[in-house]
Amino acid sequence: MAIYSLAQRGTNTVSGNTSHDVFGSNPVKIMEWGIFLGAATSSSYSLRRTTARGTRTTPTALVAEDADDPALTGINLIDSALAFSVQPTAATVRMRRIVFPATVGSGIIWGFPRGITTVNSLSLVIINEATNSAALDYYIAADI
Repeated sequence: MAIYSLAQRGTNTVSGNTSHDVFGSNPVKIMEWGIFLGAATSSSYSLRRTTARGTRTTPTALVAEDADDPALTGINLIDSALAFSVQPTAATVRMRRIVFPATVGSGIIWGFPRGITTVNSLSLVIINEATNSAALDYYIAADI
């Protein structure tokens, strides 16, 4: 197995919308997910599964942490999107939830010792629980 990761900055602030997601063509184990405020706005987020993936407009593939591991393509593709022309439909049950004070750099690292496995053709998402910070830095580490 190999570790792949990605770090980006999301700017979606709309309550109830997806800030960003992670999707795998095949099931993948997310080992760690970190989110941090890039602007001083009190914000709340939740981690959820989707029941419909939506239409993603900016997916970016995760990159190998070991340069000798292959790039992710085709059936092995795992990527993350920041924007959607059609929002994903998030499950109502939250897997994690966090509220941050209005302090730049406030954040959390969620570690999953056995991994959270994505479901075929669906994604995991971070949802804005309120009108949130205009900048949310995040990273994802996955074991593939």
